Amino acid sequence: MTPGAGHSTNLQKYESGNPILQALIRRFHARICEVVQPLGFRTVLDVGCGEGFLSRAILDRFPGVELTGVDVSEAAVRHARERCPGARFEVARIEELEQLGRRFDLVVCSEVLEHVDDPAAGVRALAARCGGHALITVPWEPWFQLANFARGKYLKTWGNHPEHIHRWTLRGFVSLLEGAFEPIHAETRFPWSLCLARPKAR
Repeated sequence: MTPGAGHSTNLQKYESGNPILQALIRRFHARICEVVQPLGFRTVLDVGCGEGFLSRAILDRFPGVELTGVDVSEAAVRHARERCPGARFEVARIEELEQLGRRFDLVVCSEVLEHVDDPAAGVRALAARCGGHALITVPWEPWFQLANFARGKYLKTWGNHPEHIHRWTLRGFVSLLEGAFEPIHAETRFPWSLCLARPKAR
């Protein structure tokens, strides 16, 4: 979920001229689409959609799906609307998902939980909007931080992104999700962790 407004670090990442970083992002998005491919979903909620890069990848891979995206940043939402015409994008925090008033076949939440004050509450909010499956990702620590440091980023914080207030290993990430989800599949795709899950019975 991108921060406030303006030229976000998320946009900087996606517009980076670093070919290795761009290859990692393409590989990561392709893997997300591969994992959700068998699910047969028709509606998607992209929580923390940022400027719509992952939303665009999903729409390209699964034409005809109905996609809704939310992000805290008005500027990011404007970018997402331009990048994904025909999809619906709104300004909202993860804690405000109830206002959508519906559940979605697939809830996607990529690189968001590390930013929120109460990630366990965020997980519960995702589960409440999930009518089928969720695909959730976070940075894979400590490797995400080490990779940043190795490429000379965020040296004052030893590679830890200044907007990340939580850090998880794969095991710790899955344990967090188990508060509201039943994990089906979890893996690392350097430098991220991802998990496919179902919401627990209500």
